[in-house]
Amino acid sequence: MTKRLYIVLLAVIALAFTAGCHRRPLEELEEKIRIRIKIDVKAVPNVTTGIYNEKIPVPDLTTDMMRVLLYDVNSKNLLTQSFVSNKEYDEEGNQVFTGELSISYGDYDLLVYNFDTPTTQVTAENNELNILAYTPEISSAMRSRMLGGAKADDTNLNIDDFGTILYEPDHLVVAREHDLDVAPHDTVVVIQTTATTIIDTYYLQIHVEGMQYATAATAVISGLAPSNHFGVNVRTDDPTVAEAFDLCKSTDDNIPGENKDVLCAVFNTFGKIPNVSSNLFVTFNVVDTAGNLQTYTASLDTVFQTEDAIEHHWLLITETFVIKPPVIEGGGSGGFQPKVDDWEEEEGSITL
Repeated sequence: MTKRLYIVLLAVIALAFTAGCHRRPLEELEEKIRIRIKIDVKAVPNVTTGIYNEKIPVPDLTTDMMRVLLYDVNSKNLLTQSFVSNKEYDEEGNQVFTGELSISYGDYDLLVYNFDTPTTQVTAENNELNILAYTPEISSAMRSRMLGGAKADDTNLNIDDFGTILYEPDHLVVAREHDLDVAPHDTVVVIQTTATTIIDTYYLQIHVEGMQYATAATAVISGLAPSNHFGVNVRTDDPTVAEAFDLCKSTDDNIPGENKDVLCAVFNTFGKIPNVSSNLFVTFNVVDTAGNLQTYTASLDTVFQTEDAIEHHWLLITETFVIKPPVIEGGGSGGFQPKVDDWEEEEGSITL
């Protein structure tokens, strides 16, 4: 082989290698997955629909971040996770989150929930079957506030009768996609899912006489679910728990007569446990103008069976809580009652 032929042959080989190469992006397109999460909260009783009393505030259902968990379909163990905070609104006013997932093709179980709940807490997220949403037990400070600072012998209220008392949960919006098949692809794949709340919201109300004597009020309600294994949407029910929340002063024009005063609240819960009865009750705790605690306990067994409760989540107690004029030290009643005596004239001299 002549030297010239050798050089030509090397050039041909070089050209062949050059033709076989091309530029590729740093990010492999076939592994690019986008997710679109719509938050559907347009039919939440007592929050966005079926509001009984529009004079009091309702829970906030907006969120700023979603957590995306991807699980193995067989072991149910966590494979990877992402956080999505890019939010806009669609033409119907729904919150919509979009973001990218760093996954390849394969089969997955997808679980999404809002990650900005101060009271609702999440644990055991490494397994889809075990992941649990719950709220902690109320603080000693709140327990004291519910007792109004009264001494134990000042009231017949036994707060321990309720067992464990928890804070009410924030709304947790959840989306699930089981056996999600992501096939090999050479274009961007978009996973679309819709998140709805796993929390129930109720309206509670009782008629009141003597509202002018109340300075603060709370309620404790029993017979509720303490948590939810929301990977499979199964509420826990053993043991049942109680829940504590603040009450509002308001009025209800549907009540006959001149006095339409009510104590009421819109409260969240993981839910009433089905078929539980005989231990469903609520205690209303009012601190009067003298700093004393006055309480009233009502059964909820029949209230939960009413059409209002079943269809609308309205717990309307037909009994009346009579707040008595407060008794102050040394006798008498009724908070601060100023009295002005007649003027008395005095004469004297002041030395400067």
